[in-house]
Amino acid sequence: MGVGILISSDLMFISKVKEVAAASHGEVKVVRSLEALKGAVADVGSPGAIMIDLEKSRISIDSLVEPISRLTQAGWKVVSFFSHVHEEVGAEASRLGLGEVMPRSKFVRVLPALF
Repeated sequence: MGVGILISSDLMFISKVKEVAAASHGEVKVVRSLEALKGAVADVGSPGAIMIDLEKSRISIDSLVEPISRLTQAGWKVVSFFSHVHEEVGAEASRLGLGEVMPRSKFVRVLPALF
């Protein structure tokens, strides 16, 4: 069983991610602030997956750079995703080092493997 942390405010997509996690015998913690991210990481304990919705997050991309860098170094897998029509968002996330960056459609395909 895997535990993932999802940074998003998109209620429909959160529901979809939770369904995939449950089908894979996993769990998802949803966070909407840096403080909540810090708490979720502490609750989970061992490294898992952090999934960042680059367009539907209440946390700015720039403010995620430092914490995501530390979490990546600690062994967390980070996957950031964006709408395919906003390639510039994905390019910026890649430039900032926010993990593996991909369009939302690809993220949906690889999601089960994260749990």
